[in-house]
Amino acid sequence: MQTPSWDELRTTAEALATDGDWSALYERLAGEDVARLLEDSSIAYWFAESLYHTARMEELASYASAYEQSSRRSTDPDGVMRALNLGGIAAFELGEPEVARAKFDTLMELAEASGDREMLARAANNLGAIANLKGRRHEALAYYHLAIPLYQHLEQPRGIAQSYHNLGRSYHDMDRLDESVASYARAILMAEDLAYAPLIAMSTIGRAEAELRRGDLPLASRLVERGLELARAIPDPISVAEGLRVRGSVLWADGDETNGKSNLLEALELALETRHALLEAEIRRDIGRWLAGAGQPHEAHAHLSAAVERFDSLGAGAEARALREEISSIDS
Repeated sequence: MQTPSWDELRTTAEALATDGDWSALYERLAGEDVARLLEDSSIAYWFAESLYHTARMEELASYASAYEQSSRRSTDPDGVMRALNLGGIAAFELGEPEVARAKFDTLMELAEASGDREMLARAANNLGAIANLKGRRHEALAYYHLAIPLYQHLEQPRGIAQSYHNLGRSYHDMDRLDESVASYARAILMAEDLAYAPLIAMSTIGRAEAELRRGDLPLASRLVERGLELARAIPDPISVAEGLRVRGSVLWADGDETNGKSNLLEALELALETRHALLEAEIRRDIGRWLAGAGQPHEAHAHLSAAVERFDSLGAGAEARALREEISSIDS
């Protein structure tokens, strides 16, 4: 079989990336030799994007390392920064926040030195996510508010929308629910204008959880169903798992313990399959809390203890401490 020319490969890859058909792009490029993919900067990056969007985080971590080495050998600073960003994202998703932070810190230094505002904004957004995980909410907000004007200057609405999604998450964790809902709503509107389905799905599910905590159960239910439908259509297994987690809580809050637990356990299975450490911890926490409220202390204790271990391994000390107190109240 004749090897496709670079022009043919690039044309196919560009069309699939433009359409957001990441599964098809992965299938098209996965059979190619990695060294060959890395010879072309555009194809190299599109393949990395396909790994991210199809939740192949271990493969992304390995590929990002090869991408960085190749870019350094060819003196390609843009490639080095892209590889650092992708490697940091993979490390964060795999539960290695210190590895991720080191990569994003290096990315920020390189971006500042070269005057690359886009990569500086990406580094800020990702460092904000790590700060939020560590419980440093105000630091996270500062990073996001650094990223937004950079993206505005660059006229990159996708980056702005991503920043507002991140703000929604931090405001939710700070129990500033009105601001969380407003941030998620803005992210959704911007993502809809861009027809960027992954972010529409993520922010819709995020807003559903905020609405649930605000007490609007019917709206939370409608939003999570929409978010899940979008996530499954992409498909995006991590957003599907997040949607199942939130829907499980919505169902449980509505008195449907059987289906609530079923959704949460399905979410946990997906989190374990994708090795998404933070999502696993959050799902186990939610299962444990609902079981404790349902009068099942032994099963609740097991899930909450597993969540504590996961949060500790991620450096999320505040969350781990709060759960230890909940476990103590169950045991007493």
